[in-house]
Order: sequence, then C-alpha cells, then structure tokens
Amino acid sequence: MDPTRGVADFASAGHLPPAIFGADSSAALVDVPVGPPLGTGVGGYEGVTRAITTEETLLMFTDGLVERRGEDIDVSLARLAGLRLPVGAAVEELVDAVVAALDARHAEDDVAVLAARIRPRRP
Repeated sequence: MDPTRGVADFASAGHLPPAIFGADSSAALVDVPVGPPLGTGVGGYEGVTRAITTEETLLMFTDGLVERRGEDIDVSLARLAGLRLPVGAAVEELVDAVVAALDARHAEDDVAVLAARIRPRRP
C-alpha cells in the first residue's frame, strides 16, 4: 500500500480476495488473480493495482472469517461483501463489527482480520 500515491498492489498465493469498504459502508471484493501457494516453486503471480482513498478501508482476512462447513465459498464471500458497517467508524470498530456480523468468535477455523486506512495528508 502506497499512501502517498493512494494505491495498493495486490497479488494472491491462493488466498481469498481482500475487501474494500467505501465511505458509504458498502463493500467490494478486489478481483485478484489467484496464483499458486507460496513455496511450491510453481508458476508466478499476476498483480493488480487499485486506487485507495482516505475514505476507504482495506480489509484482509483469513478464510476462517468467512468459510462455513458445507457452504460454497462464493456464498461466504457474498455475505462479507453484503455487510454494511458503521459509517465513519475507526478501523478498530470496523474490525469488531465484521467479527461480530460474521460470528467469527464461533468459527470452525482460525480467524485473523486486518484493516488499514490511509490517513488524510495534513496541509
């Protein structure tokens, strides 16, 4: 993530796509081409660059946050993308809201969530 330019570069080693929550609290999943798992020595990775504004929040997470046994992963990701979170919330509040909304405290797998936001530049 380059806060000076307001962009983020993404690549995937088989991970789920990050989500970007906008100023209106809507979410969009970043379309990142999936590459091979790290350490396999197979293939390469195709990067994606996306603009990130100071009003948006980047959310990265492990699969334990969204996956549910017997449920297609696309359904799980749609549930995340369908969340509407508190407008203007601090990143800590946003993480707490995501964890609560997806009932991550009762997940069947490990859960890690990271939220990042570019700070507005001071004049």
